[in-house]
Amino acid sequence: MKTLITDGFRPGNIISDAVFFDSSTMTPDMIDAFFRSKVSSCRSGYVCLKDYRQNTPNRAADTYCRGYQGAPNESAATIIYKVAQSCGINPQVFIVMLQKEQSLVTHTWPSSWRYSMALGQGCPDTAPCDPAFAGFFYQIYGAGRQMKIYTEGRWFTYYAPGKTWNILYNPNTACGRGPVYVENAATSALYYYTPYQPNAAALRAGYGVGDACSSYGNRNFYNYFTDWFGSTQDPANRLIKAPNADEIYLLSGMRKYHITNGTDLAAYMARLGWYQTVSPEFIASVPNATTATRFVRDARDGGMYLLEPDGTKHHFPTADVVTRYGFNMAVYTSIPGSLADKFPTGAAVSTSFRAESADPYYRWENGKKRHIVNPEVWAQLPAAERAYVATLPAANVAAIPNGPAILPARTLVKESGSPEVYLTGKGPEIVHIPTWGLAADAGVTRVSVLPNGTLAANPRVSGDLAPFVICGGAGFVVDGGALTRVLTLPAGVPQVNLPDSICASLPRTGRTLSEALFAKSPTADPVYLISGSQLRHVRSQQRLMEANGNRVLAFLSWTSDTRLSFAQGAPLLADGSFVSFGSPEIYYVQGGALRHVQSQATLLRLASPAWPYVESLPAAWRAAYTQGAPIP
Repeated sequence: MKTLITDGFRPGNIISDAVFFDSSTMTPDMIDAFFRSKVSSCRSGYVCLKDYRQNTPNRAADTYCRGYQGAPNESAATIIYKVAQSCGINPQVFIVMLQKEQSLVTHTWPSSWRYSMALGQGCPDTAPCDPAFAGFFYQIYGAGRQMKIYTEGRWFTYYAPGKTWNILYNPNTACGRGPVYVENAATSALYYYTPYQPNAAALRAGYGVGDACSSYGNRNFYNYFTDWFGSTQDPANRLIKAPNADEIYLLSGMRKYHITNGTDLAAYMARLGWYQTVSPEFIASVPNATTATRFVRDARDGGMYLLEPDGTKHHFPTADVVTRYGFNMAVYTSIPGSLADKFPTGAAVSTSFRAESADPYYRWENGKKRHIVNPEVWAQLPAAERAYVATLPAANVAAIPNGPAILPARTLVKESGSPEVYLTGKGPEIVHIPTWGLAADAGVTRVSVLPNGTLAANPRVSGDLAPFVICGGAGFVVDGGALTRVLTLPAGVPQVNLPDSICASLPRTGRTLSEALFAKSPTADPVYLISGSQLRHVRSQQRLMEANGNRVLAFLSWTSDTRLSFAQGAPLLADGSFVSFGSPEIYYVQGGALRHVQSQATLLRLASPAWPYVESLPAAWRAAYTQGAPIP
């Protein structure tokens, strides 16, 4: 027989009252199966406990037990179960006592006297057994009733709980005593039954022999109970595991629930503690129930809850909330109220959730999951939604269709594996940006890189971000980090119609401009006239004033990226300059018009005293200028 380390043995609390008096731990079939798991076959001519039967008498109810209805040919398992129910004692206590008193649970050739004095009831260490208690039934019923008399506290007071008692180590008083503070009634009853505590040598020996002053009754009770049924301190709701197997079970209500993953196990361990190693035979004797999941039903009132790995429980307010997150109202783990009460109640299951194996947070919305992409977005959600994030099985989360991600407003976002960049607003819509500078001119410079696939469900605006945008029917133009109102959009300019969600997120300059718009770099002098889809370089103050008319002069501030949104158009040439258009003809600019210079002598005269510089322009641009009279 294996040696059990007894470090957990406490002489003042050998077994808790909750465990000792829990009569619901085993059914008759479970007890019978346990006995048969310990002895597969009996030696010829003997009757082992698994096969023991007897006719049982009636017993009237009294203060200590509810009586007994006798029957012919009852099995040992049935007798133990019925006495346990009558006297309110854990049937596992009787099983352990049978083993530690007479080894009846594992004995393969038990003599009849072992049944006659099965529990040592009425058999003191210093005198013969009382004949009134001879026989298996009388031993079980007498022991159960006697335990209740012990714990009543009226007739037996020497080992009463709540006091320190000097308890012997051995029937030989010369072996001495030791002070023990008896913590509870169950431990008190065990000392009345076996009035000795194990000494250090007995505890070190496990199941073995200590020294001449060792006693083993209460030590062996602790060892067998712990070895076969788990902790002597926890009630029926506990986690168990066989030493030769990987499976871990929730034991509750005389049934075992298989725990199949680490997240579910963490939730139960948070309140029930580490699993207890029990005998394979005990596990085999407990009927199988469903899998133990974190989706549970309180057996008292039918309330449905989600258990979290931190040991809290969270109520599903409606059946719709249950099904939206992939659970089945008919498939759950039913737990008794005593177990449900171990899990503190947190906020109800609502719209925020995550997968148990991943970090992203999601928000439930219109039958879809919306990825909350970063802490900034999370902080902007209503406090009620941030009160609790449900941890769901990964498969449940994967089954929910993807909706558009919830993105930070006025941000440039891109997926890590893609070069494409998009501008966000205050809603799910995004618009592609062709250049970083154009986005900066619109007032957006913050960048967020997201996991691949994040933007898959976000609706795209038709077309790219452009220098001119239409918001709610009104025209605007990007302008040095904000939008400037434009009363009339010039015909042909690059433009895009933006949804309100994006328009509302972009800053405004507060300015309003009419047509004849000019743009320049914030760090350079060249000024450009916006002419449809082209930019025309204004090369003199005179041309600038002519193009502006009588309006107050104002410039849009544009980066080179924004200017590249336009084609290069014919410049507004300064008077006194010479140009050609891909042919030998040379023109002199005067009053903004082109005048053909008809001779080299005239060219030299007009350029004097410098040598003439002739700029060559594209032939297509020639039509953009007014033609003046030739210069002979």
